[in-house]
Amino acid sequence: MPAADTSIRISSAHDMEALQRQFQQHGRIQIRDFLRLASADAICQALTTQKRWNMVYMDGGNHVDADANAIARWPRNQRDKLRKLVYSQATDRFQYWYATVPIYDIYHQKQLPGHYFNEIFEFLNSSEFLEFTRVVTDDDSISFADAQATRFDPGHFLTGHDDAVAGKNRRVAYVISLSPVWRADWGGCLQFMNSLGNIEEGYSPTYNALSMFRVPSDHSVSMVVPYAGASRYSITGWLRSGEDPKR
Repeated sequence: MPAADTSIRISSAHDMEALQRQFQQHGRIQIRDFLRLASADAICQALTTQKRWNMVYMDGGNHVDADANAIARWPRNQRDKLRKLVYSQATDRFQYWYATVPIYDIYHQKQLPGHYFNEIFEFLNSSEFLEFTRVVTDDDSISFADAQATRFDPGHFLTGHDDAVAGKNRRVAYVISLSPVWRADWGGCLQFMNSLGNIEEGYSPTYNALSMFRVPSDHSVSMVVPYAGASRYSITGWLRSGEDPKR
């Protein structure tokens, strides 16, 4: 009896012409049931059982990448002090606070040989995934994807920004949502702002949905509320043009 196919694969039930029309009209899209369910479940399991995460935030305009497990062991008053620092600096400047695993760096630096994260990265840079995104976005310049795993716990957020960074050649941002149970009122929603500062549209992190949007686009991730019943897991990054600088 042949072994089960455990490779990560895109669902075959997608109307590519309709998806392309929607992206061209709005510059963004959320595609439900993106992966085969078995593939989504496998990635979800990898994220929810992952033990080591980094905690990222800004301090005085500088990116901080810390050991999330070490922070969890701090005395409560020290953790409260960090929380107040992060929140105070979110009032009038770009700020973020969430846990991450840098899959792009792990892959290129060969930090975790044999780990499932390497398979995730290879799928994101496979002809199947890249061609799917090129067709939907009608952008043939997309040549590779970077990637990180993210976990937004209660209190985590990402303030408004547009993803444009000189020299990165970011064409399209993507998010594969991997929280099996989620309610929009738990927060963690990908929100798009218009020129008036109003929220024009929002995507709840629906399980096994691929969200994509053009860069630059003003957006944020709303704070996960204290009463959220789960963490918000995803694989996210940018579809970029040119040569991968780490190859």
